[in-house]
Amino acid sequence: MVLLKSTALKNKTKDEITYLRPVSNCTGCGDTKVSWSVHEGMRRFNRKLGLKGNDKYELIYAADRGCGNLQGYHAYGIVDVIFCMGSGAIVGDGIKEACSEKQIVVTASGDGAYNFNISGIKFAAKNKKFGAINVIYNNYNIRMTGGQIPLETDFDKEGPALGFDIIHINPFRVDDNAELFKDLYDRYLKKEKVMVIADGVCVLDMGKDAKNSGVKMGRMIRSEECLDLKFAKERERVAMEEPEKLKDLPRFKCRLCGIGLRCHALLKNDPRQCQACGSCLQFPCPANALSFEGVSFSTSVSISELIDK
Repeated sequence: MVLLKSTALKNKTKDEITYLRPVSNCTGCGDTKVSWSVHEGMRRFNRKLGLKGNDKYELIYAADRGCGNLQGYHAYGIVDVIFCMGSGAIVGDGIKEACSEKQIVVTASGDGAYNFNISGIKFAAKNKKFGAINVIYNNYNIRMTGGQIPLETDFDKEGPALGFDIIHINPFRVDDNAELFKDLYDRYLKKEKVMVIADGVCVLDMGKDAKNSGVKMGRMIRSEECLDLKFAKERERVAMEEPEKLKDLPRFKCRLCGIGLRCHALLKNDPRQCQACGSCLQFPCPANALSFEGVSFSTSVSISELIDK
């Protein structure tokens, strides 16, 4: 069975392997948006320094099993290292010992996993040899082990006590966050310690809270200029007129929505699946085909603030 499955995968295009994997984050998941900003921040950092080729800095992204898990087990290539829950920071510190001066290690944990191995975070904070950028996906829930409520954590008190500067971000403000990480890489090279708290990353929970509070969230809109929509029509034409050529066509023309935003609503062109994260408002669509109408969580992750709007 394994051999047959492996053979079947070899016969698929890269796009098919990427999009048809069964494990993925939910539509609008804030974890994936933060990860995009981490990677985009590195691209901007290299551009700012005018670095190209082998001179560029390289990102190594080490995450816990859990919030980082669903980003790593597919062909997106988002997370480089995943071990057990709570291991991201301490594994990342070990990776730094083997890195070159051109490699920057960012670590990530969920808010539950933060307490699973807080000693690793302490080691990262006290290690004078390296800087540290530790991302905490704060969704107020331990989903990987059944949805338990994690230990209450006051990051603004605990972070500085450990030795970290604390920065809170709205995970759905992807452009602002990319600019933030671009600047944080400078601080990392100066051996500073920063903990980035991505607050309210679960749009499923926030969407339920908004609905129960009477807040009508907005929806994404994709115009006919979308490269994937145009290509879908071309695939339909080929399927009807030249079916023998269909197997040679990739499934998608533009991979930004699926790879960058990892959004099923955009991928399937189904606004009903939109969770109103609002990240597409800021995403660099090459055809300017993405827009959003109404209230989004990129504006605020506070339901009380959204009610006031």
